[in-house]
Formats: sequence, C-alpha cells, structure tokens
Amino acid sequence: MIAFFDTVHEDTDLYSAPQVFRKLTPIAPLQAGEKAPLFAVHRQRTIGQYSIWQSDYSKTVHVHDWLQTGPLVIAFFSAGWNGYGKTYLQKLTRLYARIRETGGNLLVVSPDSLDSIQTLVNQHDLPFTIAQDVDNQIAAKFGVYSTDDPVWNLIAGITEDVPYPALFAVSTDRRIQFSYVDKNFTEEFPANELLNSIDEQQAVELAFYGRKAA
Repeated sequence: MIAFFDTVHEDTDLYSAPQVFRKLTPIAPLQAGEKAPLFAVHRQRTIGQYSIWQSDYSKTVHVHDWLQTGPLVIAFFSAGWNGYGKTYLQKLTRLYARIRETGGNLLVVSPDSLDSIQTLVNQHDLPFTIAQDVDNQIAAKFGVYSTDDPVWNLIAGITEDVPYPALFAVSTDRRIQFSYVDKNFTEEFPANELLNSIDEQQAVELAFYGRKAA
C-alpha cells in the first residue's frame, strides 16, 4: 500500500502529525497509432482455448504468436472489480463471438490467481483465453496499471492491486487501432467502435495488398 506520509518521529501522535501527501501520477494508456508492447506469457499461466498454439505445454507464447492468425483484441480484467467485473466479463463473452466473425481473436489479461481464473472459466464456460498477468506487468506496459495511480485509491469497494478496465485492438503489424480505458468505471462498453476499427483496418490492408497484386 502507498504510504501517504513521510516518516513520523517516535512517540508522535500519528493523527496530529502533519501529513505530506504524495502526488499521484495518472496512468498514461497507449493510444491508437502506437505500437503495442512486446510481451510473452508462459502457457502454464494461461487458461482457455489453445487452438493457435503448439502442443508443447512448456511453450512461452509471444504477442506475435497471437497475431499470426489476424487482429487481436487485448482486454484487461479482474474479478477484484466486484460487480462491475461480472458485468464486464459478460460483455467480453458477447464481444468474443463478434471478434471471431472479423477473423480476429480475444486475449483477456488478468492479475487474478490461476485458481480464480479457472473457476471463472468453468462457471461461465468461457470460450477465450485468459492469461495471468503476474504483478500487472503487461497492464503496466499498456499504461493501464500503475502504483502511482491505483484503482483502489479512486474506486470505493476495490481493495486489490488491479488494472483499469481497458480494451486494445491490435493489428497484425502490432499497431494499436483502438484504445479504450474506463478509468471511472462508468463508461459505456465500446463494442461497436472497437469492431468498426478492426473492419476499417482490414479494409485498408485488403486495398493495399490488392494494389500490390495488380
């Protein structure tokens, strides 16, 4: 937990001591047009469908492995969001089918324990892969987690170190096409906007390769 005061002399009344508050630096999520960061996940820290992977269970999967088959939507999630998390997971499940129709895939990234993730997959029969993000390392790379701007400092009822709800649509060249973060946990889920960004990018790529073939 972040300490909001400097050291206090021994025998000093804590409640009457002058407090020096730490200035928090807001998160800086990656934006459309930027390159998605490189990251890898050990297969043993993933739960879900593995259709794009080799059978070797010791395999480390890199972001470019997911991008081999088409665009990738990366969603950050945590059951530590309580009721919001349940609703968000339902929306991701509905979104997944529409992403697959575009030829893309969905990777959900979560700091939750593997047991917790496995329980979610079993209870809700989730069709997509959830990767465990140990210590929020991937979320930090995407700019949706920071110890300088913790969710628990902003949203009442959340006590764990969790990322902010976020969605990124990444094209096969690792370029971010769509970026969304719900920092206040009040924004509308942008399913249509995200899918439109994927469609637009695919149309651009088809036109480009069509000109090259001509």
